[in-house]
Amino acid sequence: MNRRWMVSSALALLVVMAAACRSGPSGTPGVTEDTIRIGMPADLTGPIAFLGQEISEGAKLYFQHVNATGGIHGRKIELIVEDDGYQPPRTVAAYRKLIDRDEVFCISLSIGTSTNLALKPIVEREQVPIVPAISFASPIYNPPSRYVFGVDPTYRMQSWVIVEYIVDELKARDAKIGVIFQDDDLGADALAGLREAAEHYDIPIVAEAGHKRGAIDFGTQVLNLREAGATHVVLWTVFRETAAILKEAHVLGWSPEFFGWFAIADDRIVEFTGDASRNLHVLNILDLESDSAQMKTYRGLVDKHDPDRRITLFHAGGYAWSQVLGEGLRRAGRDLTREKLVEAMETFEGWDDNLIGQPFTYGPGRRGGSSSKTFFMKVDLEKGKLVRVTEDKVFEMPEL
Repeated sequence: MNRRWMVSSALALLVVMAAACRSGPSGTPGVTEDTIRIGMPADLTGPIAFLGQEISEGAKLYFQHVNATGGIHGRKIELIVEDDGYQPPRTVAAYRKLIDRDEVFCISLSIGTSTNLALKPIVEREQVPIVPAISFASPIYNPPSRYVFGVDPTYRMQSWVIVEYIVDELKARDAKIGVIFQDDDLGADALAGLREAAEHYDIPIVAEAGHKRGAIDFGTQVLNLREAGATHVVLWTVFRETAAILKEAHVLGWSPEFFGWFAIADDRIVEFTGDASRNLHVLNILDLESDSAQMKTYRGLVDKHDPDRRITLFHAGGYAWSQVLGEGLRRAGRDLTREKLVEAMETFEGWDDNLIGQPFTYGPGRRGGSSSKTFFMKVDLEKGKLVRVTEDKVFEMPEL
């Protein structure tokens, strides 16, 4: 009996010791004396794998830099990336694995609108912060969840900024707007903002054409917009779909002004479409050619650790959005808990010490979506790339 008791006691002690190794003195999951484990669900093999791969690699570069310079309050960051294939059920499964098996402290840089919306009620129930969620959808932050912090500019806000650009910069007050949008949460949010802005500026939307995620044929949508007489076409589509639409319009000899959002602000759109991209304008938030101190540090780290890498918007974005979590962890202090991270994030007031130079503001009941700094780029075929055509502009969402 004594031997059984001794064996049982030894096993219990091993379990306690193993748990202690995976949690700090406060018992916070994912926090030890010298590490903080962070979980990241991302598409590594599905339709937006390019985004997932680039963003996760950018995040790894930032945390590598943090760890090499002493960590955060003496703790190194361990980032665990789990492939979700851009499918909400797989995102939930990835979350369960990260939380239950890997025992991460929090979730960061989870990518996608539908995928993040699938996680939102779960993290609210289980009180696990997402800092930040990489989706520009208004429902990510409205209604606000205590445990989900968004990024700006939202899809709704970007639609407003695009219409404002058409009116104020291009002086196209006689514009007739057409829109092709991804028929899901992304498209719904963007379309709502576009309708609001068009009404505000008294510009008609003459045609709206949706498409299913992953579509490859856009002949019908392009013909419908052409027949409706659209002069300015807003594309709420992702990279591959945008290229297909531009090519379809080019084949038909139709050349309205096209407008894209942040996700397609990459020179590869010019490489993929050539002359078909001649009239493409793109909203952007991150200037890869900036000579800021932050950008110089970032480029230096790429040159040092990954010299053959082609710098992209999303690699730089992964680095920049990871800085948001890094700053939150610093503000939360050494005695780290999930609630202290949430409270620390709520102290952000126009914090812009990041690669993007974007002013991040959070607070009780405020998780993003009120203001953002943006600029526009346009295709320059002679240079074979997108070139900047406006200065930075801070946009404040109007009270409707």
